[in-house]
Amino acid sequence: MNQRKHLTLIAAGSAYLSALPLFNVFEEITWAVRAFLVVAAMCGVALLVRSLRAPTWAPSAAMAVAALFGLTWLYPSSREYIGIIPSPDTLKHFGQLLSTASTEMSEFATPVGDRPGFLFLATLGVAVVALVVDLFAVVLRRPALAGLPMLAIYSVPVTVTAESTSWLPFALGAVGFLWLLVTDNVDRVRRFGRRFTGDGRDVDLWEPSPLAAAGQRLGAVGVIAAVLLPLVPFAMPAGVIDSIGAGAGGGGIGPGGKNGKQVSMFALLSGQLNRDKSFDMVKVTNVSNDPNPYYLRFNVLEELTSKGFNAKPITGGKSVSAGLAAPGWNGSVKTTTHKASIEVTNELAIYFLPIYTWPTKLEKIDNNWSFDPNTAVVYSSKQTTAKKKYTVEYTRPEISPDDLRKAAPIKENDPAVHGTLTVPANNTVKDKVAELTKGKTTEYDKVKAIYEYFSQANGFVYDTSTGSDTSGSAIADFLKNKRGYCAQYAAAFGWLLREAKIPSRVAFGFARGGTRQGQTMTLTNFNLHAWTEVYFPGYGWLPFDATPPQAIGGSVSTSYLPNAASEQIDPADENLRNRPGGAPSSSAEAAPAGDSGNNPGNVGGVGPETQDATLISVLAVGGAWLLGSLLVVALLLSPALVRNRTRRTRLTAAAAAKDVSGGPPPEGAPPGVMVLLADDGEARSQAHHAWDELVDTMVDYNVSVDDAETPRATVTRLVTKERLRDKAEQGVRLLSTVEEHARYARTPLTGGQLRSAVDDVRTAFAARATRKTRILAVLLPPSVLRRWRATTTQRSSNATLAVGQAWDKLMRAISVRRFVARRADR
Repeated sequence: MNQRKHLTLIAAGSAYLSALPLFNVFEEITWAVRAFLVVAAMCGVALLVRSLRAPTWAPSAAMAVAALFGLTWLYPSSREYIGIIPSPDTLKHFGQLLSTASTEMSEFATPVGDRPGFLFLATLGVAVVALVVDLFAVVLRRPALAGLPMLAIYSVPVTVTAESTSWLPFALGAVGFLWLLVTDNVDRVRRFGRRFTGDGRDVDLWEPSPLAAAGQRLGAVGVIAAVLLPLVPFAMPAGVIDSIGAGAGGGGIGPGGKNGKQVSMFALLSGQLNRDKSFDMVKVTNVSNDPNPYYLRFNVLEELTSKGFNAKPITGGKSVSAGLAAPGWNGSVKTTTHKASIEVTNELAIYFLPIYTWPTKLEKIDNNWSFDPNTAVVYSSKQTTAKKKYTVEYTRPEISPDDLRKAAPIKENDPAVHGTLTVPANNTVKDKVAELTKGKTTEYDKVKAIYEYFSQANGFVYDTSTGSDTSGSAIADFLKNKRGYCAQYAAAFGWLLREAKIPSRVAFGFARGGTRQGQTMTLTNFNLHAWTEVYFPGYGWLPFDATPPQAIGGSVSTSYLPNAASEQIDPADENLRNRPGGAPSSSAEAAPAGDSGNNPGNVGGVGPETQDATLISVLAVGGAWLLGSLLVVALLLSPALVRNRTRRTRLTAAAAAKDVSGGPPPEGAPPGVMVLLADDGEARSQAHHAWDELVDTMVDYNVSVDDAETPRATVTRLVTKERLRDKAEQGVRLLSTVEEHARYARTPLTGGQLRSAVDDVRTAFAARATRKTRILAVLLPPSVLRRWRATTTQRSSNATLAVGQAWDKLMRAISVRRFVARRADR
């Protein structure tokens, strides 16, 4: 296999590795399988053409044709020639898939499902990158330039995903790029001449040269640094990551475009509500102790077309330092002023600031943020909300239903309602509005009639799995099927209001759910919410939430809709009960003060079920503490238990000797020693057990042990230096004689006094030792700890050696030199 074929394989593998970060964009791995099939087909065709010594341009053209056939096979239009050959209709079908993907980019948040448009775009993108990488690395022999398309495809998940991309796909892509560079440079060196060490010695084929080893180390250090550097807080200037876009905003939902910079508000909401886990986004502390704060709000959509509600570009706002325009309320409206401190986490990185409705003052916010009085939105084109801390002062009005019934009629030329009365034609909506508002004479009564239609009593069900579409056909389906999530309730309610000639718009923010500790409330992605705002002359834009209140954790009623949140939860509605963070909880933590109206069956938040749950939790915690304590005690006593078991086993074996010879003891044997001939192996084992116990006893009582000493030298030292006398001296001499015969003599010795001899020596050592030494010898025997340390060291050494050997084998197996070496080099 020539060098270009090797580079072809490595270029294809590197291109595919660089596409692995797309795992963060898709929910399934379908895209990866299809991309692999196309890249494999392109690589195979390129290898075949290069083996035929075709012109330089031929492999690239063949790869493009292979990619076209692969895409035709994976994404057919049913109009291909003989089912596989692309036709003009096939190309039109590809164009439609690209157009669909472009449209869906503004409607779906990541991670996305296996939608044909997205799958085709991903497969096509990986194929193009593979073709360009092969062109740079193999044809032009400029592998460094191949890093540009590889970096381009990596930038896709970095800029569009709601969460941080994993380090592993990045590392794999970097390794693929380095592999490509190393392969090309090794090939260039081999074409130039032989490898050498620098001291004149030739390098064996499988021996790494010092220069290559240094390059590999530098490459590994570079990859590790690239992975770890972003984790260092001070590694990048403030705002660098924010300027790229991160967090829940899907790259940042900005004020400058029709649908934001990346995805629509509906896609943001749908994507966050359908995530598997909850993430803290906002922490709100009510400084003024507002007993009934309304929803936290950050954006509104005013433009309504046949495709649903869209955001208009926000212009004309003034810097927050210039102050906020006060709400234009009727002079008879009574208000109260409150203040809240808000902290946004890194999970919410959008260009709209979460604030309470009817703000009057903002503190700790710089001049990069502006306030639009028409939409009451605080926005920025330079910064995101990630990690922002600020204070908002806001008012709460007291408006009764009678006040709104007496409101002045709506004037279409009123600047405050400009663009909020436009409604596209839709017969389903028109018929439903005519039915609901029949006989209603005031604007408020019409609003209330339409509002009450979206109730559980009329069969409406909360369901986050219905998608984020709010177009005319989707609204008609929603009114028919009566299943949807908060954004669809808000859009449908606003659409029906517009049909009734009532100004309306859709607002986005956070419901009053989450957990509360004291005056601080934590809001997560599951608390994201959408509702409708309705305009009343003299009272301005007032929020109306048409979503069934039992589906929202912390639904809030208003003074002009006092019974809005009083509906009971239907226990049979599993969809509501299973929605994460949706239905109100009976616990004191999930239902803070002021939310008791959502759970009337639980007075004060404490009932029999709560008491039982508390008792169970106390017992569980107590049991866990008891079990943990027992485990700790067992761990602390484990050395003593091991030492006692070892001693018992050894002494039992030493005391099991029997006199089976009947002959006299040999010359020089101490009294009580018998000749054991029947079982030579057992006799030697018994002697060794007794001697090992003596050595461990010496270690336990801090008596020095010399592994190089003979048994006789050890006994001499114990008698002279440790001054063993009487029974202890006789016992240690007996143990020494038996051990010497077991080691060196043809005939071993044993006797029934070995156990008592060990006991006598241990008693003598204990009598001479300090109290601390005696306690440690019983509870934490040094002999056991010594043996454990030796075992751990030996096993660690073996494991290190095994890993080193395995790594060496792996490096030899995947070494670039193995693929590019010529037989002539041997």
